[in-house]
Amino acid sequence: MDSIVEELMKQVASGDNLASISQSVGGDPSAVQSALGMAMPLILGSMSNNASKSGGTDAVMGMLSQMGGSNPMENLSGFLGGQQSGTSGLVSSLLGSQLGPIQDAIAKKTGLPPAVVGKILQIAVPMVLGQLSKMGGGGGMDKSGLTSLLGEQSKMAMQSSPEVADIAQQLLASQGGSGGIMNTLKNLFK
Repeated sequence: MDSIVEELMKQVASGDNLASISQSVGGDPSAVQSALGMAMPLILGSMSNNASKSGGTDAVMGMLSQMGGSNPMENLSGFLGGQQSGTSGLVSSLLGSQLGPIQDAIAKKTGLPPAVVGKILQIAVPMVLGQLSKMGGGGGMDKSGLTSLLGEQSKMAMQSSPEVADIAQQLLASQGGSGGIMNTLKNLFK
């Protein structure tokens, strides 16, 4: 099975997608690409963590249905032109109290301002949801299938990204490794 992150990063690198995203968020293309490569595994990790909790799979399925089966990569210019409507709520509900530390850690690694990283997260979450929906057959996946897919994808994404491993270790050290995505990261990097 292909990795969601690898597939999305290929799509980002094709054509003028990276230039469009970089222009939209106001960041250097190389740094934006790096930030996306770090954000997506963390997003998948958070989704996997949420899906493993009571009622969490319903929340993730709700996010998928909120996307309405649309995949931002299929019409990136349209998405970027009308973007940010509702995506900040998705980011906040997904990452919760870890949003600030994750934003700061990615900013520190890439040299991008945290506000630009926040915009990148608002693009990355719908991209991951769109690809997840596509891999799951456009919403025809049941709860256990979604939980399983998220677990597999999260583990693949986390283990293939040294930058994310560094961020995870920083976050674990600063947060004491407790709660939310921190437990997921701790389990993946034992």
